[in-house]
Amino acid sequence: MNISRRALLTGAGAAALGGMTAMARQHGATEVPLRVAQAAAASISPTSRNSVYTRSGAGPLYWSAYSWDYANNATLPESVWKSNVDWAASTFKSSGYTMVCTDGWVDYTQNTNANGYILSYSDSWAGDWSYWSTYCSSKGLKLGVYYNPLWVSAAAVADSTKTVTGMSGVTVGSIVDSGDYLNSNGELYWVDVTKNGAKQFIQGYVNYFKNMGVSYLRTDFWAWYEAGTTDGQTRIVAHGPANYATALEWIAEAAGDTMEVSVVMPNMYNNGANEVLYGDMVRVNNDATTGGWTHLSGGRQTWQDSWSQWDNAFCGFTGWAHRSGRGQLILDGDFLMMNTFASDAERQTAINLFTVAGSPIAISDRVDNIGSNASFYTNSDVLSLHNQGLTGKPYFNNGNLYSVDGTARDTERWMGQLPDGSWAVALFNRNDTSTVTKSVNFNTDLGIVGSADVKDMWSHTDLGSMTSFSASLAPHASRLVHVVPAETTKRYQAAFAAWGGGANFNNNHTGYSAMGFVDKLESAEAGANVTFAVQATTAGSHTVNYRYGNGNGAAGTVTVEVEGAARNVIGAPQTVSFPATADWNTWATVSGTLTLAAGLNLITIARTASDAGAINLNYIEVS
Repeated sequence: MNISRRALLTGAGAAALGGMTAMARQHGATEVPLRVAQAAAASISPTSRNSVYTRSGAGPLYWSAYSWDYANNATLPESVWKSNVDWAASTFKSSGYTMVCTDGWVDYTQNTNANGYILSYSDSWAGDWSYWSTYCSSKGLKLGVYYNPLWVSAAAVADSTKTVTGMSGVTVGSIVDSGDYLNSNGELYWVDVTKNGAKQFIQGYVNYFKNMGVSYLRTDFWAWYEAGTTDGQTRIVAHGPANYATALEWIAEAAGDTMEVSVVMPNMYNNGANEVLYGDMVRVNNDATTGGWTHLSGGRQTWQDSWSQWDNAFCGFTGWAHRSGRGQLILDGDFLMMNTFASDAERQTAINLFTVAGSPIAISDRVDNIGSNASFYTNSDVLSLHNQGLTGKPYFNNGNLYSVDGTARDTERWMGQLPDGSWAVALFNRNDTSTVTKSVNFNTDLGIVGSADVKDMWSHTDLGSMTSFSASLAPHASRLVHVVPAETTKRYQAAFAAWGGGANFNNNHTGYSAMGFVDKLESAEAGANVTFAVQATTAGSHTVNYRYGNGNGAAGTVTVEVEGAARNVIGAPQTVSFPATADWNTWATVSGTLTLAAGLNLITIARTASDAGAINLNYIEVS
């Protein structure tokens, strides 16, 4: 039986997973001379959509209408929308929540323009998209829209006067197939991407919203479109991975860098290959529904090879952490509702997890039900981490996928490195009954040499200089601290950077610093890359040390380039050569220079088609 957005599935789960710890030991490095060929380097080919949104790190801060729609199983009344837009502007805008977004229950919206594009969120609304975009702008907010450009209203299909944009002889009804509905009520069709005019309709829909100032498009039900099924239940016609990839590609092409594309309910087949190429943001767990601890942690703990791969946010963020980071994918844990949690400890845990994972923080509490909980969204210290683009990772115990090895990653210990070289550390207790102690050793886990200053981000308290941090945590509690190393040369760990194009985490050799290193920078993985976000206080030439291993028996090369978040070139691509080391357990350091801008720099180290050999990369140091 087919169902609509009005009847979303929830998961049930067992007790939370525990974590394991792994230790890494730093060994002495051999210093070798740098070999750089500036002119011969090839440009680094993109292996992801790599938009300005993903390059900026964390997802957006915004308010969503979801909770009213879900609780009432209906489209949001315009008066409720307005009151919450006004409230969001007055309560959260000053803390950086500068967008509001509609959500689902759009099946019955049938009024369209001449090209078959819906005029408003609901036919019952007096204000159209343009009106509300202008109104939101007057409040200092951007408008986000929930809609899939592949949806076509049944009314538009039946009306022969509705034609595809730019194609006067092609009717909207000609780009769909009979019976190919979003769900059983038959009010929305899917576009058939093989039809003449399909691309023009889909990209026209994206441009329709863009031209009204919409900067965020939340597209949904992709698992149904691609596979025709979710959670083992047949839903609709299956369109297949090839058509799914085509649709995403067209949307991404039209969106460019002026619209952020959210891909909701993706199957993430083949390790998210299509999503990383064409999406900015992907949902990593089931729908929020009634929120609370079940959505955050307690729901189903096991993985499945289709939507929703992970049911709860902790497992979803952990399971897809190898796909997150600058230029890769923003992991979306769905909406948060502080009013649905049982305690302030759970509320802090939710904010801490979403912050350290780089997720968007999408408020779906409303003016009528948030109570006294608004302050959990507006903690200035916590938001300062988010605003620096923090995209952390759980502690990786080995290089296996979490979906096949439940011990591969620790869901309860998260760390992320900020562009200034400092760290965010989040420790969690997902256990329902027992108090536990969690800890991080700054040297063996983060690769910090010496001590670091530590600040608690909720009490706003400086805890002093430390070489490790431990916390005794009650059930469902957490701690979030900011760790600032004392050393003046900033060391950026590859294990906490962004991995793309086949590059991956590993710790299967000895002698590395911190959690591990990045491997697969080799000939079999042309396009593999790792990207570091580095904050420079001054523009110009900076000394960079690369710590690497190369047991391949011959020199290996990579291509290094420096860009800004907007893809502006700061330092032209250069080829860097790494002489062989005695074996893969022996590490060495190559030193050279890079041109950096004052402010944020994205340093990408990649294996291009013109490079040779292989290396493992442990870290870079920037003086």
